[in-house]
Amino acid sequence: MNTKEMVLKTPDKQKTDNLVDIFLKTLYFFGFDRAVSYGVLARVWGVFAGPVTMVIIAARFSREQQGFYYTFSSLLALQTFFELGLLYVIAQFASHEFVQLRWGARGRIEGDPVPRERFIDLLCKSTMWFGVASILMIVLLVPTGLYFFKDGQHSQPDFAWRVPWTLAVIGTGLNLLATPFFAMIMGSGEVVTVNYRELIGGIAGSVISWLVMGAHGGLYAVFAVTCGNVIISWSYLLRKKPELLKMAWQGISSAGFFKENRGAIAWREEIWPMQWKMAVSSGASYFIFQLFNPILFHYHGSVVAGQMGMTLAAANALLGICLTLLIAKSPDFGKLIAVQNWKNLDRQFYRVLLQSATLVSIGAFSGWCIIWFLQKNYTVGQRFIPASHAAFLLGAVCVQTVNSAFAIYLRAHKKEPLMTITVLVSIFQGALTWFLGMRYSTLGVTVGYFLVSLIFIFPSFFLIWKRCRAEWHAVA
Repeated sequence: MNTKEMVLKTPDKQKTDNLVDIFLKTLYFFGFDRAVSYGVLARVWGVFAGPVTMVIIAARFSREQQGFYYTFSSLLALQTFFELGLLYVIAQFASHEFVQLRWGARGRIEGDPVPRERFIDLLCKSTMWFGVASILMIVLLVPTGLYFFKDGQHSQPDFAWRVPWTLAVIGTGLNLLATPFFAMIMGSGEVVTVNYRELIGGIAGSVISWLVMGAHGGLYAVFAVTCGNVIISWSYLLRKKPELLKMAWQGISSAGFFKENRGAIAWREEIWPMQWKMAVSSGASYFIFQLFNPILFHYHGSVVAGQMGMTLAAANALLGICLTLLIAKSPDFGKLIAVQNWKNLDRQFYRVLLQSATLVSIGAFSGWCIIWFLQKNYTVGQRFIPASHAAFLLGAVCVQTVNSAFAIYLRAHKKEPLMTITVLVSIFQGALTWFLGMRYSTLGVTVGYFLVSLIFIFPSFFLIWKRCRAEWHAVA
């Protein structure tokens, strides 16, 4: 560290940096690299911020407001129908093209001319896609939410929800517009950058939302979360990757953007065969993972939906930590597949699968113990679903972590063999969630989720993974 840096660092800053360094070194000891460590830190922040948010919600929100808060999040997840599976596809294709490329100053792309042009063309077309998708999402989702929340209430709430919902959708749309850039960055191998941005964005969003809730801002806190991510994402791109933004703008605005050339991505032949399958799979996944709150809100009211939402938030934080281990390795998987290094590919996959499975098992048991303890001793425990119901939810998270590992491995090959089974499972899961949720409330949806994950999804994904791995690697 030079003299200038030493002068600028205050004692508080040095203390914070030391704590982060200790945490990172601990993760390195257990085999986590820098990229994964930042991703884990982002999830750890979510684990820390979640209880803080829950405490503030318990103090500042009524139980009805809590239900609106978490159901907002479930409906905002409808953005997956506007992404149409493109986010993951961009990262995979970018990882294959970037093998012969490198980052230059201010986000310039340097290297072999042909893959460079293909990389830039993918960036431009993806940016155009997400620009249109962001506008459509705002135009369609705002009135859909206004109708749903009005229809699901038997009496008029005594708190504002219409304007907060509208702003939350707009904020989500602005976040969606930034995603193709970070997908390209992640595909290039700069997973550290993406995970670090997610960490800082999560911190900013949480702090802003806490300030809003503390000031009795109510459901405006949902927009505050998205606002934090928007500020961090776009400020990073403008400061660190302005050339990337410039290339995207020039490519879209140029007259030759839609003309095919030697460096152009043939969208219909290259991207679309995987994208439409990913679009169907990701859309179908909504009915597996996001339908709980809307169903409970509609049939059992905002209080029950709020209990489910708070428990889901804790479960999803755990799932997010484990998926970070897998997603951070996805670009490496893509590069190993590009050079057909199957032995190292499997070695890395098995290692990260073991790490994530171990972590989710420990986290699920710890999470259940915390919920049980809170419900036995504190009133705030009643903001969660019963501990016996939460056990099924956390058990499903363990199974879904393993299922996601198989999916990430397969999709790193730029193929989507899971579409059919995902659609079939989503139809079954959606119908089961509706029926059991309507009849048995939170017990019904959690038991149904666990059984479908364990009995249907896990064996199906494993058998498809085993078959495709043998076929694809043998042919290659």
